[in-house]
Amino acid sequence: MSLPPDDSGSDYYVFEPERFLVPPIEGFLRRIFGARWGLILVSAAKRVNLRTILDFLANFSLQQVYYTSFSAEQGDFYELEGERRKVRTIEDVIDEARDAAANPPEPIDEEPTEGLTTERLPRTPDLVFIPELENDIVPSAVESAMTGHLVVSGIRAEGSFPALGSFLDLLGSEHLAAASLMGILGLNTVERICEHCRVRVEYELEDDDVALIGGQKRTLTGYKGMGCESCNGTGYKGRILIHEGFEMMPEIRSAILKGTALRNLRILAKRKGMTTLLDAAWALSEAGETSLDEVIRIAEVTDPGAEM
Repeated sequence: MSLPPDDSGSDYYVFEPERFLVPPIEGFLRRIFGARWGLILVSAAKRVNLRTILDFLANFSLQQVYYTSFSAEQGDFYELEGERRKVRTIEDVIDEARDAAANPPEPIDEEPTEGLTTERLPRTPDLVFIPELENDIVPSAVESAMTGHLVVSGIRAEGSFPALGSFLDLLGSEHLAAASLMGILGLNTVERICEHCRVRVEYELEDDDVALIGGQKRTLTGYKGMGCESCNGTGYKGRILIHEGFEMMPEIRSAILKGTALRNLRILAKRKGMTTLLDAAWALSEAGETSLDEVIRIAEVTDPGAEM
């Protein structure tokens, strides 16, 4: 993605793969794209260009090792080497299924020999990319994910847990969601403070905002842009892409099956080591790249709702 011109709008951000593929997100992507089958959701706020991200992930996934099977209980992958995946669309899969139903294969009369069944199974798991998950596509996407394809679908949401909530609503089944979902890559942006008018300031937060961002103090030190000619008086210039990786684990699958509230799922995921969009916004605030106002906004839009 090319760099923006100097007079680019404040909503412009640059997708930089070298800054995107850093720990822990690189390890997260390698694990979920190493699965032989399942569903990966790519959650993005409306201002994020999903096509650019999906194109990058398609190229990334084709370079990964894939696996013959996965034990959710033990967390063990079993590696299969040698062959390359194919990237297809959900329309390709649906058309092939219709063709197969209309033209079933001839029955095999010969006696099977040892190992024959394994050899006839497709050794390379296909990657199926869906630009954006919609209500009428959900059944086909989940069916493909459960029958030997690794399905990667965009979904419009502010973060992983709002996306999980939308997916559960679309699917209408905690059991299918827990069985098919491998993980969610959540993407959002924060406004970048203009470097020409950035100053250090003290923020006096409301009690609700302190609770929302998980802080302990009402008075915090941060940065903001005072407004200048360079940023047209806004205090901001451009945006920064932030991300989080929600990974399905045995404990989280069990919690989803029990109907656990989304906020409690987020607490569980953080206990298991998840770094959230709020964490990413906090880190940028401490580095002077974004403001505490943006941290509070990210906390608000990614809040999955009340606990149960």
